[in-house]
Amino acid sequence: MTHEILFPQREFVMMCGKKVEVMPVRFVDFERFGKAAGNAIAMAASQTVEQLYVYASKSGVLLDILGTCTSLSKWRIKRLPAVVAVQLMFEVIRINKDFFEQALVSAEKALAGAQ
Repeated sequence: MTHEILFPQREFVMMCGKKVEVMPVRFVDFERFGKAAGNAIAMAASQTVEQLYVYASKSGVLLDILGTCTSLSKWRIKRLPAVVAVQLMFEVIRINKDFFEQALVSAEKALAGAQ
């Protein structure tokens, strides 16, 4: 019997005419990414894009999300326009959410087959 381990494939998004690679969050970054994503999502309900950008850039949330899961350098992340940075941050969160949902479905199927 052969078992296959789910390994999410990277995705690409277009940003300002360039391809940016979005990668699955690594285990070592999982806790930091999760806290940063949770804070960003919570603030999105009550803040403007500009307020969210200021918070995310000053608190490190922006680098915790974009620095760990994109091909962008820290230098480039810090120079993104606010609207672009916030939009990309939420796209990275969405893509990683999809990776985890796929993993859960795969795990559920594997557990159902094991019974």
